[in-house]
Amino acid sequence: MTPRIGAAVAAVALAAFAGLTVPGAAGAGAPALEIVSSDKSETLELSLDDLAALPQTTVKTENEFADGMVTYRGPLVRDVLAKLGLDKLDEVRFIAANDYYVDIPTRDFTDYDAILAMEANGERLSRREKGPLWLMYPISDHAELKDPIYLRRLIWQVVKIEPL
Repeated sequence: MTPRIGAAVAAVALAAFAGLTVPGAAGAGAPALEIVSSDKSETLELSLDDLAALPQTTVKTENEFADGMVTYRGPLVRDVLAKLGLDKLDEVRFIAANDYYVDIPTRDFTDYDAILAMEANGERLSRREKGPLWLMYPISDHAELKDPIYLRRLIWQVVKIEPL
């Protein structure tokens, strides 16, 4: 490998590790979230651009994974679920990039303005910062959301939502 090619490969690898967008690599227009329909017959892939085009909600809250009060922004989970009728189910599964998953009652998303956070304090969430999609509840607005059951539902690096 020539020094020039080796340096280019190293730069791409370093940028990918840091969560930066590399030209020609998956970016805001690439699929970021896969949603499986309630009957599992259809799959919808949404890019970060698609999610950003949905109405955005701001949640200002504290949580045990961040320092102090943070302002998160992203689409309401109930709006995302409604894209394929998952909002009508009793429970859905959120799956992270590392295959970790959490099963969540959909009533959470009617009871609370939970979002798929794409930004924290005005900055896009990188993988290093638990992004690009982090399920966030308005914890500071509802004392009951400080219960460990809800804290376990703050799944980050969400890549898929499917019915149970």
